[in-house]
Amino acid sequence: MTYFLIRLSLCALLLTPASAQKESRRPITIRAVEGLQFDPPRTKIDPGQTVRFRILNRDPSDLSHNLLLLKPGTLAEIQKTSMKINQALIDRSYVPDHNAVIKATKLLHSDEGDDFLFTAPKEPGIYPYVCTFPGHAQLMYGALYVGIDWGSIERDKNVPALARERAKKAKEPLPIIRPYIKRYFLEKTGPAAIAVALENDLNYCWDAGNCRLRYAWSGDFIDLTKNSHSNGNRQFKPLGKVFWNGEGGESTYTVQTGNSEIKPDFKGYRLVKGIPEFTYQFGSLTITEFITSTSEALINTIKISNAKESVTIYAKGKITSNVGTREGDCFIVPAKDATNIILTISAK
Repeated sequence: MTYFLIRLSLCALLLTPASAQKESRRPITIRAVEGLQFDPPRTKIDPGQTVRFRILNRDPSDLSHNLLLLKPGTLAEIQKTSMKINQALIDRSYVPDHNAVIKATKLLHSDEGDDFLFTAPKEPGIYPYVCTFPGHAQLMYGALYVGIDWGSIERDKNVPALARERAKKAKEPLPIIRPYIKRYFLEKTGPAAIAVALENDLNYCWDAGNCRLRYAWSGDFIDLTKNSHSNGNRQFKPLGKVFWNGEGGESTYTVQTGNSEIKPDFKGYRLVKGIPEFTYQFGSLTITEFITSTSEALINTIKISNAKESVTIYAKGKITSNVGTREGDCFIVPAKDATNIILTISAK
C-alpha cells in the first residue's frame, strides 16, 4: 500500500503543469488608466519565469480596453491590423486572429479585470503589450522586458511618447520658496538629517544625529517629487553640485575633543526668518549653529557658552574663520572668542 501511494504521489507531481510549479508568488498588475495609457508602461521578468498578469480597467473615462501580449517586433503589424474592423474581430473582443498574439484578455469594461499566466522563453527579448480596442493601439501599449536591461524610460522607444514625457516631468524638481527646511533620509548621513535650501541657490545637510554640518551643494535642492513614494528606506540625493563635504564618521562632531565619551545631545532648532538655528549640548557646553548664505559662500555662525578653555572646531576643506588658528582640519579657538565663531565655507 505504501509503495502504491508513493507512485501515485509521484505521478501527480509529474502531471502538474510546469507553469503552476514555477508561478511567481507576486503577480504583475497592469492598469488601463486615463489618457489611453497602461500603468506601468513597462515591466520586466527573468527568462523562464512564469508570472500571472493581472489587468485592471481603471480608466475613469468609462472606455473599454483589452490587453494583448505579443511576440517581439510585431507591435507595428498588430497596430495596423487592429484598424481593420469587421464582425469577426468584434466577436473576438477585438483580438486579431494573428500568430503574433501570445496571450489576450477579454474586453474589459470599467472596473473589470482579467488575468493570464505567461512563461517567458529562455531567450531574452522585448514583448510588447497593447490594447486593440478600435483607435487605441497607436497610443496604448507597453513593453515586457525578458532578461534585458531597459535603461532610462525617458529614452525608451518601446513605450509611448506620453509615458516618456511623464517620466521626464516626474524628475523635474518641484518649486520651493527659499529658505526651505525639510527632514530627509539623505545619502551619506544618518536618519536624522535635515536639508535646508537657502537664498543664492545654496543648500546644506545638517546631521542632527551627530550635530554638525555634513555637506553643502549649489544649484537645485532635492527631488521632492519622489518623497510620497518613499517607504522610509530611500536615500535622497542633492540635485546640484556638492562644493563642501565634511566626510568623517558618526563620531565626527563640530566640536572636537580627546574625550570619546562626550557625545552631542541635540536640543532642536528655532526658525529665524525661516532659517533654522540649531541648538545642542556637548558636555558642559551649550552650542548654537546658524547657517546663512551669500552669493559665494555659506556663513556658519557658531556660539559656544560656558567655554573654560580653548575649543577645537572641525573645519575641513575650504573654510576660513574669524577667530582662532588652523591646525590641520580644525581651528583652535580661545575660550574668550568661542561665543562668536564665524566660519565661511566657499562655494567656489
